[in-house]
Parts: sequence; structure tokens; C-alpha cells
Amino acid sequence: MRPLKTLFSLFFFSTLISACSTPLDKSDLVKKYTNKESQFLSLQDMQVHYRDEGVGEVVLLLHGTASSLHTWDKWSNDLKKYYRVIRLDLPGFGLTGPHPLDQYEVNNDVDFINDFINQLGLKRIHIVGSSLGGRISWEYSLQYPEHVQSLTLINSLGYPQESWPPAIQMAQWPLFDFLVENLSPRFMFDIGLKEIYFDESIVDERLIDRYYDLAHFPGNMNAFPKRVKAKLDVNSTEIKNITTPTLILWGEEDRYFPVKRASDFNHDINNSTLITYAHVGHLPMEEVAEQSVADFMKFIATN
Repeated sequence: MRPLKTLFSLFFFSTLISACSTPLDKSDLVKKYTNKESQFLSLQDMQVHYRDEGVGEVVLLLHGTASSLHTWDKWSNDLKKYYRVIRLDLPGFGLTGPHPLDQYEVNNDVDFINDFINQLGLKRIHIVGSSLGGRISWEYSLQYPEHVQSLTLINSLGYPQESWPPAIQMAQWPLFDFLVENLSPRFMFDIGLKEIYFDESIVDERLIDRYYDLAHFPGNMNAFPKRVKAKLDVNSTEIKNITTPTLILWGEEDRYFPVKRASDFNHDINNSTLITYAHVGHLPMEEVAEQSVADFMKFIATN
């Protein structure tokens, strides 16, 4: 992990670059990051970007902090052959953009997901969450167990964090939250992503562009410090109350969500199955897409 002092220097240096940068155009971003499956749903005074593909039992996929529905591309390609697959950009991320009332606590996200599910008329779902999406997913399964057929947690938030990725940690501090919000050039995304993926070769120009572009969708950079200041790593004592059949998938080389947390989830949830992946970082659904989606499909076939 790079020392924070080095990252501070990079942030201050980035002011020289950011001062010359050109704001990204909203319509250009929408054109670039939508396809024929993309839809927009009016919800809580936002236009929520989502994709709805396939037929069958419903699988709802929730991404993590600073990500988007694109993180599920590989999974969706396989799942939509057998299931109805729905994924969306959470408030403050992707093409959905910021919540107009800056409502980013976990309960706000649970209410948002429940409104989304109700508006689409969904009755029972297999809910899958990565990182922050996992935190929202297990909280949703506690509050609305009647809607959840199965729960899958991928390198999920749930227990008190010993450390956060540097960009998240900085965004939680006075002054540095301003720097993160206003002075985040593209090379900082290159640095940050290489700490998230174990296989750094995945971090190519296209991936960096996607994260950088969607982070700079109008309002998202302003929302980011508010997002990460939410109380995300609390209430872990509630995890033991989860009764939904649960699959836990975990990359063993995650720097910020150690594999011990996977064992904690497995210990606290009675009806759970744990699978870990060697030489994989924070995003198994991208780094070992074929294996992880196969494990998921095998699990939900019996739940």
C-alpha cells in the first residue's frame, strides 16, 4: 500500500492538472455508457440507469463504491441465458447521478432498492451485492426477507473496517474531501484501481477511462465524499439475524476487505456457504468471472 504521504503529494500535484481539465459532457457520457438494453426509470427525483435482460427467476446485481452496473458485464452475459438479470447504477454513481437530497446512509439505499423493486413489480429476487452493494443487500434481506429468495455477498462490507482505500479515507477527512471532490485526475484512478484488482493487467486504458468518466458524470464527484462519510461499517451484530440462504464469495488478496471477513460472515450466518478464490482481489465477478458465476448458478439452482 502506498504511504498516505505519497498520495497527499499526488493530490496536491493534481491541482496543476485539474486546473486545465475540461468538464465531461453529460450527453456524451450517456451515449458512451448506454446500449440497447439500457433504460432509465424515474425514481426519487432521479433518472435511474438500469438494464433488464433475460427471462426467468430474477437476479438483482448491486455494485460497490465508485463502480457501476458495468462491473457485472461478464456475469450478465452468462446469467441472462437462464435468468432475468437486473442491474443498476446506485445513487451517486454511474449514469444515475447524485441523490437530490444527498441520502446515502444504508437505510436510504435499502429504501431506494425497495422502491426500485416495487416499481418494476418484482416479487422474489436473488440479490447479489459486491462491497457496498453487499452491505445494502444483507440489510435489505433483513428488512424484507419475504422478497429475498437468496443472498450472495461478494467481498462485502459488514464489519468494522481497519482501513479504507486511500481515496475513500481521504474523502472522509476535512480539506482532503475537497481535494477528492474537485481534484481527481485520471492518473489517480490508475493508481487506485491497481490496488483493487490483484491482477494489474486488468487495469487497461478502457477500464481507467470508464471509472474516470463515470466518476465525473455531473454531480458524482460532489456526491462521493458524502457517500463515503455514511456509516457503512456499523451494526455488524445484526448479521447473525440473517435467515436467507446465503452464498459468500471472496477474493483472498483483497487489501481492504480481508478474507477473514468472509469467515466472519460464514460464522455469523447460519444458512451460508463460503467460497474463496486464490490470487483474486476485491472483484471476483470480474477477475474470475467464469468460475464465480458458475459457483453462483450452482448455488441458486437449489435455493
